[in-house]
Amino acid sequence: MPSTDRLLAELGELLTENSIGTTRLTPRPGGGRLTGEPRRALEQALATFEASTTSLAFLVYGNGCFAVGRYADAANVYQGILELQPDDLDARFNLGLSYLRLRDSRHAVEALTMVLAQEPTLPEAHYQLGNAYDDTGEGELALSGYDQAIGLQPDYLQAIYNKGVVLAKLGRHQEAVAEFDEAITLRPGLSNAYMNRGASLDELGQHLAAINDYTVAIECNPENADAYFNRARTNYYLENISATVDDYSKVISLTPDDAEAYNNRGLAFDALGDYESALDDYSKAVSLRPDFAESLSNKGAALEALGNTEEALDDYLAALTAAPDFAAAHYNAARLYAQLRDVDRCLPHLEKAMQLVPDLRSEADDDDELGWVLKLSRLKQERGQSSEEPRD
Repeated sequence: MPSTDRLLAELGELLTENSIGTTRLTPRPGGGRLTGEPRRALEQALATFEASTTSLAFLVYGNGCFAVGRYADAANVYQGILELQPDDLDARFNLGLSYLRLRDSRHAVEALTMVLAQEPTLPEAHYQLGNAYDDTGEGELALSGYDQAIGLQPDYLQAIYNKGVVLAKLGRHQEAVAEFDEAITLRPGLSNAYMNRGASLDELGQHLAAINDYTVAIECNPENADAYFNRARTNYYLENISATVDDYSKVISLTPDDAEAYNNRGLAFDALGDYESALDDYSKAVSLRPDFAESLSNKGAALEALGNTEEALDDYLAALTAAPDFAAAHYNAARLYAQLRDVDRCLPHLEKAMQLVPDLRSEADDDDELGWVLKLSRLKQERGQSSEEPRD
């Protein structure tokens, strides 16, 4: 059996070859784990090391666990090191990263704050602290972390990019665009920077510029399903319906289990009057996500357009089982009950729809099916009030 030192050296070589780091971790972009042959080699090296020693409190071993996604094991290793050496900056930084991967943001904030108390000028610690605050939904604190990182390292691409993402989450889209501009300047081929800049431009009403950014994002990465999805949504808004169908079809080819893409392509087919294709897409969306209320309601509308009102009503009611406050489904169920002259079932749905969306009252008044139901309801109310008046 090789010595502990030799096994640690082999682990270190694998970590160095794959740019993981033997001391302070250098995480892979997007939090990705090692895959393929590098992962298999590292897993074998970890297994050999674990079989040869009873002491696992080695930074290189913890980093190996981290690299293959064994984040809880990695955290335990770093905690063991810190019990022996409380001032080990690298172990505490790596512990913070492990907590981030474990979605334990509170402990990540604690660990990274302690790192910065020891070393206030460590840009990657400020950056990761920003990520931890982003995970807790504390956007302003996340921005502070990214700003600190950028102040210490002005070309810190990940911090600039993530700052743009958080600004967009906060609705500060003009500022977000500026950050994505900077990210693109630093790395012109960064697909997601174009995609996210496009999303902010969309929010600013600059839809043609947004479509251009989505297109460049796709050119940079032809498998960027989110860029196709966003471009499809904007094309639909601009009534470029055929282009919408094409883009959602591409999303579906890249991510076949995307229920929302099927639902939205169904809406595009609906706009083209192709109700059979729309129905197929809504049905697929519901098969992927049985409680997808919007798609159930849309499926009902497609069935109704094809003359199948009985099944349409079933789908509207199924949509309400999934989402009891879905106003459109209440309204559509009320319409079909009105067609059946079933006032007792129609009225509760109609009243609920109008309670949820008061503007539906005027629409119902003008509707051939619902107008008479409202008139009948008012007449009954008036008669009821008259019968309750005191007699002389």
